[in-house]
Amino acid sequence: MKTCQIIKKKKDMKEYQIYYVRKVAIIACLIINQFIYAQWPQWRGPMRDGSSVETNLLKVWPADGPKLLWSSNIIGDGFSTAIIQDNVIFVTGKRDSIEVISAVDLKGRLIWQKEIGKASSKNDWGESSTPALYKGKLYAVTIPGEIYCVDSKTGLLNWKISIPNKFGGISNSNFVNKFFSESPLVVDDKVIITPGGKNTTLVALNSATGETIWTSESLDDESTYSSPVLVQNTDKKLIVTNTKNYLLAVDLSSGKIVWKEMIFSTVGSIPVQVNKQVYFSSYDYGSKMLNISDDLTSFHFQWSDTLRNALWGGAVKLGNRIYRTNGNGEGIYGLDWEKGKQLFFNKGIGEANLLAADGMIYSYEVMGRVSLLKPTDNNIKIVSAFKVKLGNGPNLAHMSIGNGILFIRHGNALMAYDIKHP
Repeated sequence: MKTCQIIKKKKDMKEYQIYYVRKVAIIACLIINQFIYAQWPQWRGPMRDGSSVETNLLKVWPADGPKLLWSSNIIGDGFSTAIIQDNVIFVTGKRDSIEVISAVDLKGRLIWQKEIGKASSKNDWGESSTPALYKGKLYAVTIPGEIYCVDSKTGLLNWKISIPNKFGGISNSNFVNKFFSESPLVVDDKVIITPGGKNTTLVALNSATGETIWTSESLDDESTYSSPVLVQNTDKKLIVTNTKNYLLAVDLSSGKIVWKEMIFSTVGSIPVQVNKQVYFSSYDYGSKMLNISDDLTSFHFQWSDTLRNALWGGAVKLGNRIYRTNGNGEGIYGLDWEKGKQLFFNKGIGEANLLAADGMIYSYEVMGRVSLLKPTDNNIKIVSAFKVKLGNGPNLAHMSIGNGILFIRHGNALMAYDIKHP
């Protein structure tokens, strides 16, 4: 009897140890995932949707805005977004006629800066493509359409390719000054870009070597100032994006166009993807919600409207709502995610890019005002706001958040604001 009790105690102890180890492992994974996703390693954040998972952020700012930790004017001109990973900030810009990429630490000190190509003489705005960080490498597209891969620790070049020369890429011609503005997507060791043109539509490059893995069929269409997103199930992964005249999806493994839909001509849109739904909001043709089938082989429009989105902005999802600003330059909308029903319209915010974090909406208007917004049941409230005083040119760069810091870029100035609750 005593032996049985000892065996039972040992068994109970072993089960408890297994339970404890599993629990510790789960907690560790959650902490690691929280750390990873609290970074901002690519265009519009970890999921490319303008949302951050950071918590314990300020719910109200001081009258003159959150504390400015530091600013830098050595990054070059432009309106690409600053990204952050492992306590290092990376950003591209144009210095005179040369495009550069810079690495800066959390105190604003330059770690390295490297030239990545010549800027287009036709474009005075500077670099617009946001780099992507993947397995210790940075991938950036320059204004004339060269894609560079550099080492994130040193800035040394690994490889580069001219998108127009190799693939016959054609950028959107809606503007007189044609330039490439796509922010590359890197997934499963593939760098995805959208050359457009008569030869192909999308291309996958080997992330380590730059060699071509596949090219999709051509839709004989131009690329736009849009960047792709990833949609997946347990068996398949799709790249979903738009060209000037099409919404389309391409199989990540093969490059085959799975489905496409002609749309009205557009400068570009900034898609928001959640599970198998993708929301496209455009300055030109309004909004469309795509509902993709479980097997990813088809889609239908769940709803659409004629609302014009801010040309330089982007929508964000928070809860069951989409928030986006008006392309006519005044007002922010709240829309029901599933039905597209307009829930409110607030004239207090101008044309802006948006970011969602810790239950709040952040707004950076073209005129330079940064606002902290609190959603309510039937509206959205401006809690705090301040005006960006540094930098030059239009306020077109999207915001980013990492390590409790809000990064604002205005032309040649990068500013870091402390938004973490003490």
